[in-house]
Amino acid sequence: MAKRQRPVRLQPRHGVLTPVDAGFWWELWRDPNHLLLAAPWPVFLGLIALAYLLINVVFAGLYLLVPDGIGGIPEGREATFADAFFFSVQTLGSIGYGVLHPTSLATNLLVSVQSLLGILFIALTTGLAFARFSRTVARIRFSEWATVHSYNGVPTLMFRLANERRNSILDARLKVFLAIDEYSSEGHRMRRLLPLRLKRAEGIVFMLTWTAMHPIDRHSPLQGRSADDLAAARAELLVAFSGTDETLERPIHARHNYPVARIAFDHQFVNMVEPDGPGHILHFERLDAIRPAHTSG
Repeated sequence: MAKRQRPVRLQPRHGVLTPVDAGFWWELWRDPNHLLLAAPWPVFLGLIALAYLLINVVFAGLYLLVPDGIGGIPEGREATFADAFFFSVQTLGSIGYGVLHPTSLATNLLVSVQSLLGILFIALTTGLAFARFSRTVARIRFSEWATVHSYNGVPTLMFRLANERRNSILDARLKVFLAIDEYSSEGHRMRRLLPLRLKRAEGIVFMLTWTAMHPIDRHSPLQGRSADDLAAARAELLVAFSGTDETLERPIHARHNYPVARIAFDHQFVNMVEPDGPGHILHFERLDAIRPAHTSG
């Protein structure tokens, strides 16, 4: 019989419904590999340290169950939990025994099991750490605002993005979707993702900045929609960037979202490029700067 799944509470995030129920996240423990790769570094290191501690605590308790199983204890006293714990640490890490050492068959069997477990533990943690280090992380910065103003006589949606690493990203691609609530004739509500066509959706190389432009013409889902209309429909712009890092020769991805509150109508971006003799100066600090449209500057 298939296991019955309980309902999960959802809330909108990045234009999609995201689980927020604590029990849902607890179920992620059934996929520990994904959990350890997706968790932030402090959480990852904390989980590894917790697993290391638990293994040594469990084996320390097992060693204490074997009478006189640990040699090297001063005469006149029995092995304490601290003695057994640090004996377990030496065994798990293959450090080598000093004063404390196994003296019975049962203890040697436990040492053999823990040594094998230690080999597997080190191999798994090393592999996970390498997998996390080897992942490429995009350093793509998106402008804080998206703007809508007339460009060549056509209302145009614009936003900017910049490559913070200043290296080349090959075969750069950009996709933009409008996430919006729509209602059927029967009154059913559905969250829809409508593609927005860009004037330039891909490039051979992306080095510094990119201004994405979507003409709001008769083919655009934004035509005829005011800011109030978009807010009533809980509209949101979803942006997905992909490319290949020229240095690492690996794919990179980045995403961003613009809620209606971050779409400035009748505003435009401040120019980032200024002439400087035979060349130009690029002002990265102006990436987010906007001003009312139809003004100079």
